[in-house]
Amino acid sequence: MDLPNALTVNGQPISEADVRAEMAALRAHQERSGQGLALEQRLQLREQAIDALVERTLILQEARRLQLAPAPQEVEKLASTLVPRVDGVAGCRAGTDPADVAKEAERRLAVDRLVDHWCRNVKQPKRTEIGDYYRAHQAEFHRPETVHAAHLTKRGEGGDPAADRTLLAHLRERLLAGEEFAALACQYSDCPENGGDLGFFPRGVMVEEFDAVVFSAPLRQLTPVFETCFGLHVAIVHERRPAGVASLNEIFPVLEKALHRSKQDREVGRRLDALRGSARIEMPR
Repeated sequence: MDLPNALTVNGQPISEADVRAEMAALRAHQERSGQGLALEQRLQLREQAIDALVERTLILQEARRLQLAPAPQEVEKLASTLVPRVDGVAGCRAGTDPADVAKEAERRLAVDRLVDHWCRNVKQPKRTEIGDYYRAHQAEFHRPETVHAAHLTKRGEGGDPAADRTLLAHLRERLLAGEEFAALACQYSDCPENGGDLGFFPRGVMVEEFDAVVFSAPLRQLTPVFETCFGLHVAIVHERRPAGVASLNEIFPVLEKALHRSKQDREVGRRLDALRGSARIEMPR
């Protein structure tokens, strides 16, 4: 038996089945994040699901009104990327409904276009705005001590630890003789990505034994061969940044982007509130 419609938004129906599916999706998302749902939260799921469905419907309606809705071929192209391919066949995942995937693809494209349209006149924050924000929130920009390091490593998985140590000692001699670190890392290291470059990182990102060496190593000098639970390593520290408050120049690009996004979010919120305020939302008695 078909379920009745749960509500209509400007005359467009939203079915009870859609509401229940959205509730299930919200519940699954919470459970995947490791957050159990208390009874009160479960009772609020229906309200949250209806709010999400109303917002999506209003966005699609507005995108169509402004002639921003994506073409069918665009929806099809994005939908094909949203479903994993198994044995060369698209859509083999159990429970995947092509119609639902197409609706999700249309929604994403419509949201992107509508947000771009709404935010087209939202200006980048001025330098003075960024400076004022930085000074008012300076305590938030404290950073721990970090180092920029690179390493050569042999993990010893199924190999000969003595041979690995001999190899790394030999590679260290070649580095001391002037060979390029990245080239040897790409050729010999079991972690050749980025030529062994680990970028900047604070304590606690790497294992304790690794931190103990690189956070005490002299700058731009090769460490001896050392061992961690992941194997054998030779490392070099390119740069060290002490703990302290990041300067405005260091975080300016990040702050500029964040404040611009905040302005965009406020504009999108204002537009959505306006759409909700003028919408005709009706629920059956």
